[in-house]
Amino acid sequence: MAVNNKDLKEVGAHVVSAADELARVLAPTTSKDWEQLTPDLAWTQVQTAVHTMRACLEYSFQVVGQKLDTYQPVLFERKEAATPADYLMMIPTAARVLSKVVATASPEDRAWHAYGESDPIGFAAMGVIEVSVHTYDLAKGFGIDFTPLSEPSEFAITRLFADTVETNAQFLEESWGKRLLWYAGRIELAGLARREGWKWNGRVR
Repeated sequence: MAVNNKDLKEVGAHVVSAADELARVLAPTTSKDWEQLTPDLAWTQVQTAVHTMRACLEYSFQVVGQKLDTYQPVLFERKEAATPADYLMMIPTAARVLSKVVATASPEDRAWHAYGESDPIGFAAMGVIEVSVHTYDLAKGFGIDFTPLSEPSEFAITRLFADTVETNAQFLEESWGKRLLWYAGRIELAGLARREGWKWNGRVR
């Protein structure tokens, strides 16, 4: 598939949309206990938030550094004085970094990922998955029902999950957001069991 710089500018907007939705959905939770465990994960809500931010920044470093054997040797952690309100600002900030990095990259750039060497569009799609799925996780921890936005989900699924697993006709009638949650092992859907050991295909194809 031919890719141009206009495409790269457009796909980055999906990461920003997903992150802004995270901040909107979780805004009522800033006075709640973020040290509780995130459902189904071995992290606290704080750790899940930091991971989400870190994923966007690590993908940004991969796109810029074009490292082909592993991640860049960097580590991002929260400051001790950070508050839940800060978490809801840092994730959209990191998403905007990834968006801008992707927008200024070359379609020919490549970098390592455990799920396949990828290009800027692939890393943007990974950012959408990280932000959208962990919004679901964080929201669930606070008793909030959340389904990812349709357009970013469609973009991420089309780029990273297409042809990775068989589904059914009923599945295709579900929203893109619910489909993304199923692909990422969060929910049962359309008679299909919740996935275990799931992963995407990041390779350029």
